[in-house]
Amino acid sequence: MDDTASEELMEALARALGTLQAELTPSLVKRVVPGRSDMADPAGTWRIIDCQLTGGILQPLMLAERHDALWRYLSDALDRQGELRGGILLDDGLALFVPGGSERPDRLAVLSDSTLFDAADELAGDLTLYPSEQRLLKQLVCGFNLTAAAALDGVGHETKRSQFKSLARKLGGGSQAEIAGRALSRIFLEIASVPGEGVSQDDYFDDLLRQFAPEARTLRLRSRTGQSHRFVDIGPIGGWPVVMLHPMILPDFRSADVAVLDTLAIRLIVPLRHGAMSRGTVALDVCAHLDHACEGIELARKHFCGERADIMACISGTAYGLEYARRHRDRVASMAFMGATVKPTTSRSTAGRLRSSLFTLSMSRWHVYSRVMDFYVRRIRRPETLRQLLMGVYRPNLVDLAVIDAEYGPPFGGERLRKFFTSSVQSIKHDFYHQALPDWSGFPVPGCRATFLHGAQDFIHPPAEVRALAQSLGGVPVFMLPNAGQLLYHNHFEAAMNLYRGFLEGRE
Repeated sequence: MDDTASEELMEALARALGTLQAELTPSLVKRVVPGRSDMADPAGTWRIIDCQLTGGILQPLMLAERHDALWRYLSDALDRQGELRGGILLDDGLALFVPGGSERPDRLAVLSDSTLFDAADELAGDLTLYPSEQRLLKQLVCGFNLTAAAALDGVGHETKRSQFKSLARKLGGGSQAEIAGRALSRIFLEIASVPGEGVSQDDYFDDLLRQFAPEARTLRLRSRTGQSHRFVDIGPIGGWPVVMLHPMILPDFRSADVAVLDTLAIRLIVPLRHGAMSRGTVALDVCAHLDHACEGIELARKHFCGERADIMACISGTAYGLEYARRHRDRVASMAFMGATVKPTTSRSTAGRLRSSLFTLSMSRWHVYSRVMDFYVRRIRRPETLRQLLMGVYRPNLVDLAVIDAEYGPPFGGERLRKFFTSSVQSIKHDFYHQALPDWSGFPVPGCRATFLHGAQDFIHPPAEVRALAQSLGGVPVFMLPNAGQLLYHNHFEAAMNLYRGFLEGRE
């Protein structure tokens, strides 16, 4: 009978924990400072850790978290417990195991004792839970049946059964599975009812930057139309302000890159496009998305650059820089195109089968294309799926594959890439669309200096075609980065920024 109860308990836990979705807003998922002492702090009741369970071994996806004090605490507790079950018992809390699936990785949700016991008190009403009953409740929620709980505490089975009967009477449950499920459901109900403290969901980019680029600053500005715009600000505040139009996702800015910006005295102001690094974003049509992007560039120019802006457009950012220059011809001082999309990219021979199909769909059947993109975003919530897709796209080019390897190496182990992609789908859809058929009409505009900085080994937009386009635009200069492909990240940053600083000084 106890074995049956154990199976029912694990099924109930799986159903209850399945409600803990990635869409929980950062204001509800409390980030606690790693360490045991924080578990007793009611204001820091939650921490979510993305992880992976392989062969009975649990490891965090973030490489840096493996050396975190909290993870060592969890590992020690799991060693003492001997088996993961539905969670990990802690001295002053518990860690619930949330199984992943095709749309998200496995997770540990670490919470304090007070969170569980407060939920139980709500269920018990005027009745008080004794410490022994609280202990049993923790064990049930972590997947222990009565036999295992008795063995863990060194007491007889009948002692635990007596405690369970009293607990069931107070919480109004009939079985072990029902009691554990009711307690978990109450916890999640309490989390969902916490007020958002007036912080919009678009503040998710704050969390991502704190985690993956802590030296960057985040800003918010509101336009005259009332639209809220978010910005990433990186580099010395007194440096030369440059409006950087990011590629599909924000590049990986590391400490060495910030040091390069400090040395060259360049400050990058990056307006985030609608849907980039966001949660629950409402979809916009192509025209509205372009309007929002141009409005963000205009706010960056007005507040940081003065009368005219120096713009650096990176890969898919090319389309937005060109559109802004067409709309505001007198407000652009210079335009540098890094890894520019110079021609239609629907050819399978260069873009690959998957990318060319997406490009074609984006131009002809937007609704179908949008649903296909949503499908792939759900797929890449699993850590290795995105890597396999990227390896397939960039397999012809060793230098691009090296960039992907760097993303999946220390310190982030691919987590930065995965989280940035999955939180930017509404922006990426439009980026694919504009990469498919770039519009160079009307450029260059009078009085705007321009240049191309391009990977000499870019197989999708080869150097010969970049030079041909540059010549057709009136002889715009082209600078090639010899050991770079289409992905201008990581070890290309210093060389690219040195070239760009020379271009800026040439204007004087």
